[in-house]
This record gives sequence, structure tokens and C-alpha cells, in this order.
Amino acid sequence: MLTLSVILPTHAPDERAEGLAAAVDSLLNQTRRPDQLVIVHDGPGRAPDELAGRVRSAGVGCRSVRSAVASLPRSRNVGIDAAVGHIVVFGEDDLTFPPDYLQRVASLYAADTEHRVAGIGSVVREPGAVRRRRRAWDRLSRWLGEGRWGPRRQAARRVALPPSLRRRLRPCARLPGGGLTLRREIAAAERFDETMRGYALGEDMEFCYRVAPRHALYRAPELAAVHAPASTGRPKPYRRGRMYAAGMLRIAARTADGGAGTWLLAGYQLAGMALLYAAWSLPARCADNARFAAGVVVEVACAAARGARRTLCGY
Repeated sequence: MLTLSVILPTHAPDERAEGLAAAVDSLLNQTRRPDQLVIVHDGPGRAPDELAGRVRSAGVGCRSVRSAVASLPRSRNVGIDAAVGHIVVFGEDDLTFPPDYLQRVASLYAADTEHRVAGIGSVVREPGAVRRRRRAWDRLSRWLGEGRWGPRRQAARRVALPPSLRRRLRPCARLPGGGLTLRREIAAAERFDETMRGYALGEDMEFCYRVAPRHALYRAPELAAVHAPASTGRPKPYRRGRMYAAGMLRIAARTADGGAGTWLLAGYQLAGMALLYAAWSLPARCADNARFAAGVVVEVACAAARGARRTLCGY
């Protein structure tokens, strides 16, 4: 029988206690409960003792692990090391799952009797009105170049699926980190990039771009998780903007095909994102969006200066 370990990273369990509790409750209310829950915290405070007690009283094995480094990729890897299930499911402290989620995950992997599928991702949705705004945002982001620089050689690897899975899975080169599921041996071998510290924006993209050419990753439309972003425990908007730009440039350098075309398209995406955030700040009078846009612009300017220095001075 397949066993499931859910890895739940959290950075500030004291500040995000409500979201963390909601995430745990959604796991305990599953029609097929996880065999193990691993809570990994890497920031100030500690995971509440009563939370782990509630998990154990529900008959689910629970480990609460502290990571000394504030890094989402590091927390995911610490969770992988502590996991014992055949399948690892990556949650987040602001992500909740419908009651049949883990049952569907187990049935998908059970149908893959030859272990050809390495990982299966879900659709991540925002609640209510946020979802409608997100759709508009995603359309504008694509128009402004998001993902245009993605590596051509990184097309999703396809494998022969059994008939019972052909209509349930779609090959996909990029999956969201929240709701991502992997065979434990694949997760342990590939691991997340721990050099991406802190909030590590784009760490899931980096993982998938690196792994998908060698291992078959699929999206299952029937798997849907709900993401309600927490207002606390996140970097300040300006810092987040710089982290976003630095992450995209790093991923483009490490995984894309290279050449002037890659950097032109990456620059187009970053300029478009800065413009989108700046424009979005006007009707909503949201200074945070403007600060995020400023962070993107400053990081791109700093990266361009470093590149020019290397070209002209050789260091």
C-alpha cells in the first residue's frame, strides 16, 4: 500500500498560526489521511505543541523539525529527509486541500504500476474575488512576457501512461511548489536548490526546469488546492521585488538555452512585471505594489551593472 508523507514548511508559526492551523485541519479532514505529517519551521518562534498533539491524536504520525537556515528550499529538503512515505506531498502554511485531495493523489500513483511518473502537481486557486483578479493578472502577465524565456530543451518529458491515467494527467514542465507531489526517491535524489535563500521566489520553477528533462512531471486537473496568501511572515515589498528579479535572472542563467535572446526575453518579462505592479498600484492606491516594482527595477539595474563590469574588467 502506498504511504503518503505531507511536508508543511512554515517560516513564522507564531505570526501565521491561523493559516498553519487551517492547513493542518484540511489534512486531518481528508477522506484518506496522510500517514505522516512533517512540519518544518525555519524562522522565529516554534510550531505550537498542541498542533503536533492534535495530529498524533488523529492517528497520523507527526514530526516537528527546526531548520537553522531561513530558506524555503532548505525547509523542503529537511522535510524530504524526515519523510518516510512512498510519496511526498508539499504543502504550505497558507494552502488548504479539499477533503478528497490525498485520496486522489494515492489513486493516481497507484494506477502508475510501472512507476513511470515521477511527480504530479495540482491546480492552485485563490478564493472567491481574489481568483477573478488573479485571472486578469495572469492574462496580463503572459502578454507582458512571463515565461517567454523558458528553455526550449526543457519540454516536458512524456512517458507511456496506462489507459486509466491518460485522461487524468497532462505533461507539464512547470508545476507550483504548493501541492507538488513526488516519489520520495526522486525528491531525495534531485532536491531543491538551497542556494536560493529566504522566501526563494521561483524555487519551484527552478526545480521543475531542472528535473523535467529527466523525469516525467504531470499536472492533474482533478487535484485542486486553495491558496490564501497570508499578510504576515513575508518579505517587505521592495525586498520581495528584488528577490523576484534575482530569482528569475538566476533561473534563466542556469536552465535556459542562453544567448542574447534569452536575456532579451527575461528583461522583457521583468520590465513587464515592474510595469504591471506600478500600474496596479494606481487604481488601488497601493504603495506596496509600487515598492515591489521599484525593487524589480533596482535589481535588474544592479545585475546589468555587474554584467557590464565582468565584460569590461573581467571580474
